[in-house]
Amino acid sequence: MLILASTYNGALFLPDMLASLADQTTADWHLLVRDDGSTDATLSILDNFSACLPDKVTVLNGDGPRLGPSASFSTLLERTQSPYIMLCDQDDVWFPDKIEKSMAAMLDAEQRYGSSTPLLVHTDLKVVDENLQPIADSFWSYQHLSPQLGSRLNRLLAQNVVTGCTVMINRALADLATPIPDKAIMHDWWLALVAATFGKVVYLDEPTILYRQHGKNTVGAKRWGVERILYKIQNSEEVRQSIVTTTCQAQALLDCYHNKMTFEQCRMVVAYADLPYMAKYQRIITAMRYGFFKHGLIRSLGFLVHLFLLGRAKRT
Repeated sequence: MLILASTYNGALFLPDMLASLADQTTADWHLLVRDDGSTDATLSILDNFSACLPDKVTVLNGDGPRLGPSASFSTLLERTQSPYIMLCDQDDVWFPDKIEKSMAAMLDAEQRYGSSTPLLVHTDLKVVDENLQPIADSFWSYQHLSPQLGSRLNRLLAQNVVTGCTVMINRALADLATPIPDKAIMHDWWLALVAATFGKVVYLDEPTILYRQHGKNTVGAKRWGVERILYKIQNSEEVRQSIVTTTCQAQALLDCYHNKMTFEQCRMVVAYADLPYMAKYQRIITAMRYGFFKHGLIRSLGFLVHLFLLGRAKRT
């Protein structure tokens, strides 16, 4: 089992993460870390951990400009030929049986669908604050997300439910999904889209990780409720721009794989990528036809309203 991690100025929380790896119920793992230009003590912490477990840790010091998480993970994925790969963030804490349970779910999926099928396994998370004090027992409940709906391509085009630090993928998916294009919003979303298109997204309905929330989270867990809804209303232009970003990601999916997709898949992804170029009412009709919705009634209604209000783009 190969675990990939990209670090950047993670010295404050990284020791907890590394300790949780050392405490796994299975010893069958190796950690490959790419540091993305840290200026704090991150590299020293990694070197000390590697010195304690020299056969289980490899540290790559990123050269050149900082890549950011998505491109950094893409670089890591392209460097490995491991049959099974897990993704790891620098600030979380894994439950001791995380590898064991994820592998069991992956092997079960391969038995059902075949090892040549691109597969992604992901799990729920327990949300905690920066001191690991509980916020919510279930990230999916906290954000009103449905992992079952989030396994479908039409829903994944509009909203991601796969959190990278819970992910395990097989070799078939790693080979197909890399390199991750620049238009991908995040590496975990891209992996989920490719798995949903050509294989399966499988979820384990239990948390396997303490998902630490602090001021430097790249994405993080934002509680779904009145406060979040009001924020979306007050920042409507930002929301509409985020929709455009998802259509650019859909176009990247089409550019990479249109010759591998079924006719129906291709037509669906084309429809989503073309939303900004359509007339207002045509967008709503298209979204209804293909089921381009977010999770929950309020999110879906908001998505349709913002689609309608989105200014029509011109093709260049």
